Amino acid sequence: MKKINIYPIVSSLHDDIYIKSEREKLLKELASLTGYTFNITTIDTLYDSDLAIILVESGGSENYFLEVENKLKEPFIFLTYKHNNSLAASLEILAYLNRQNKKGEILHGEPPIISKRIKELMENK
Repeated sequence: MKKINIYPIVSSLHDDIYIKSEREKLLKELASLTGYTFNITTIDTLYDSDLAIILVESGGSENYFLEVENKLKEPFIFLTYKHNNSLAASLEILAYLNRQNKKGEILHGEPPIISKRIKELMENK
């Protein structure tokens, strides 16, 4: 079975219980739609998988991203929520990466749309 590692980044200002609940709901739905296994992982084991995704869980995550950027590899694939300013933080990170001439992509939208793109990324590996 194909394995996708997920490294969550979040601002320390957000409610952990709500964030974890949203994360579990999204990843469970994506697993159901793709047939892949999604594992929450540390930054050190993020790339020990078929695909590595950074889950931007809240606004303010862009500051944390800058702290760990040197441990991450291109292309950066960001997964976002509809809530908690996740998309806004991802857009700020992607704008920063574009200025650095680094490659990145944001996965955002309804789970069927995201799962379709994840399958495409897996096929192109």
